[in-house]
Amino acid sequence: MKSSRVILSLCFFSLAACPLASGAEQAPKAADKTPTADEQTEAGFKLMKTELLGKLRFEMKAKQVVEFYGKPATQGKMENWEGVGLFVQQWDYPALGLELQMAAEKARGEQTVYMIKATRPCKLATTQGIKIGSTEAEVIQAYTKWKGEESKPGEMFVAGSTVGGVIFTIKEGKVSEIFIGAASE
Repeated sequence: MKSSRVILSLCFFSLAACPLASGAEQAPKAADKTPTADEQTEAGFKLMKTELLGKLRFEMKAKQVVEFYGKPATQGKMENWEGVGLFVQQWDYPALGLELQMAAEKARGEQTVYMIKATRPCKLATTQGIKIGSTEAEVIQAYTKWKGEESKPGEMFVAGSTVGGVIFTIKEGKVSEIFIGAASE
């Protein structure tokens, strides 16, 4: 009799626990879902292509860059970046705190912005209002939905991924550099 009560009790508890167990097996809600690496990279590419720094944007034609910001103070030599299949040239605007990597498919082809790097004394802001000197908290608030797993609190906030997106370097709690483009392949 005593053993049948134990068995009956175990059956009762196992039946009572079934809904809990089956609920635990349910897929997480969409809002709770952590994006996969591919989804994060895709979001980063979309952000990179739509984000502005002042009037600058990824893939902006060289002619427009010169129209808005003038000719660069210095231009590097054209280099063949075989890894990405492009010819790349650095344009420097030290008075504006800007370095641009300009790319073309051919050595003498039409160049477009491939990467943007801003440091002091740059005063240009991103689409979300972040600029050099903004706080890390402001970056987090503005770019939380794009936060990449490569982010390191107190050092770097990656919106998207380092394969494509916007990277904010943080020093002493403030943005010291803004990078738009691909930091890695």
